Formats: sequence, C-alpha cells, structure tokens
Amino acid sequence: MCGRAIVFTAVSVLVLVSSAVGAWGGEKCRIFLVFSYHPSLWWHINAKRGLLDALRDMDCLYKSFYMDTKRHTEEPWIRKKAYEALKEVKEWKPAVVVTFDDNATRVVGGGLLGTSTPVVFLGVNAEPEKYGFVRGTRKRPGANVTGVLERHYFAQTFKLLKALAPGIEKCAVLSDDSYTSRVALDYCRSLEPSFPVKIVGYYTLRTLQEWQEKVLELQSKADCLLFYNALTVRGPRGKVLSNEEVIHWTVKHSRLPDGGVWEAPVEYGLLGGVILTGYYQGCYAGLKVKEILMGKSPGEIPIERPPRGEIAINLARARSLGLKLPMGVLLSARIYGGRQ
Repeated sequence: MCGRAIVFTAVSVLVLVSSAVGAWGGEKCRIFLVFSYHPSLWWHINAKRGLLDALRDMDCLYKSFYMDTKRHTEEPWIRKKAYEALKEVKEWKPAVVVTFDDNATRVVGGGLLGTSTPVVFLGVNAEPEKYGFVRGTRKRPGANVTGVLERHYFAQTFKLLKALAPGIEKCAVLSDDSYTSRVALDYCRSLEPSFPVKIVGYYTLRTLQEWQEKVLELQSKADCLLFYNALTVRGPRGKVLSNEEVIHWTVKHSRLPDGGVWEAPVEYGLLGGVILTGYYQGCYAGLKVKEILMGKSPGEIPIERPPRGEIAINLARARSLGLKLPMGVLLSARIYGGRQ
C-alpha cells in the first residue's frame, strides 16, 4: 500500500472507500492516465505504481497515454499529443483523468478545465493558479481539477550536503533546458535565503558538450554541485541522452560533492539528497482519485504537496570523494552504492 505517512493522514478515506468499491468496479471505474513523457521513464513507472497501489482495492479499468515530450520538446508536438489525448478522453469517457507532470497537466488538464470530467494531476512544478485550477483557495480549489504539487526539497538537500561535507560553502545548480526544469529552478531561487550555502549560478544546458564544459569549469569556482535533471540533454548527433549517461560522465570527471532531488540520480552516482519519489506522488494522487470515486467534488479536495521527503545517499560516491559520513544520517537514509 502507500507510504505509512500518507495512509495515516488519509485513514478516513481508506475506511470509507471500502464501501464504495462495489459501486465503482469495472466499467464505472475507468481511469485515463496521461503521462507527459515516455513509458520507460523511471519517474513515470514509479508514479504509476504508487497510483495503482493507492487504488488496489478498486476494480478499475486503466488506459495510458504517453505524450513523449522529453524527447519531443517542441510546442507543436505537445499540442498535437494533447489533441490526441483529449480525443481519447471524449471517446472513452473515463470517471477520472490523471495527468502526470506539467506538460500533460497544462494542455490536457487545462483542456478539460470547466468540463464535467474530474482531473487529478501530480508532479506539477508550476503554481496551480497559473493553469487556472484555483477558483477559490488551494484548500477548496472550486473547479473540476485537484492534485499533487511537485515541490522539491532543495533547502533540505543543501543542508544534507553540508552535513556530509562540512567544508562546502559555494554551490552551483545545473539542469537541462526544459519547461519543467525552468519552473523548478525558479522555485529553487525562491528558497535561496534558507540555504546554508551560497549559490554561484544556475545553469540550464542543452547539449552534453555544454554540460561537460560547465562541470569542468565549476571545479575551480564551486565547492559542490546540485543537479535537477538531465533528461533533455542531447549528445553529439542530437540524440536525447538519459539521466544515467549524463550522471555517469559527471561523477567520473568531477571531484565536487554533488546532490540531487530525485531518487534515480542518487542511485546513478550522486552523493545524496532529500528526494521526492514518483511513487509517493502517485500514491498521494491516488488517494484523491478515491475521494472523487466516492462522490466528492474535485473542487472540494485540496491541492497540496506531500509532507516529507526521504534521505538518499550513495556510499560509492562518498568513498570516491574520501568522505566519512555521519552514522546518524546513514541510519535514516536509503542507501545506494554498497556498504561503507
């Protein structure tokens, strides 16, 4: 089932919904899932798993639509895929549409705003007011849309890096150049007064060459690096690379302590971070879907963020950097990269 904290905060939902399962099974419980990106993306896989776990006791039918907007970032492509998704919604007539991440939410969720189709979003970096989803307050948004905001734990990640490598004072933030990344880094900038380090620059990079040059340049200008994403970085022949490929190059050529705010980059080799998982986002969104299936209006269900993140540490990276990690931190962390 979902994470313990989520379950405990939604006990009433889980108890009440057991009586609604029979009424909402099969054809009456059609859930249409619209993913911003592609099926093999680990974030989507985990988010879908979390959503399905939250709805495990419901006999629902699911249909998935992938917009593939990491590998096709052009706005005409995004609009084309939105048209296709909205056409399928009209034909399939789901009980609830769930949109994953900003692109699907802004063009498909936005396209359904004001209709009779309930929408639950997750993984959204932009403010929901920007998309017109809040007609009242975030606690009672008032339209047919509710959902889960993606708010990364930037301040907590810098504090963790400071605990793991106390000497760091100047950090740089790197990411790919995508809509999602630009919105997330704007949020990061808004939190800067709470950081225990000075930020020497925010860099959004389009190609692997740009990424490599910037990482090497920063070896003498920063004490640590924080990565948001590298999912739209293109290689020498224009091929979109994976996070894993970019992270592996980075940890091989950088001697600076580094952090991330996603699970996968820490698993791939970054030192650590306070991470937001797709599973947790999906599970939290799934509880909102349940409330709608029980008869509650989306406009009465709060738009909010999950209450906590999870510490993740890569011991192999710590060893390569010559760091001895505090036992108290290790005991509370998800560990990657073997034992120290």
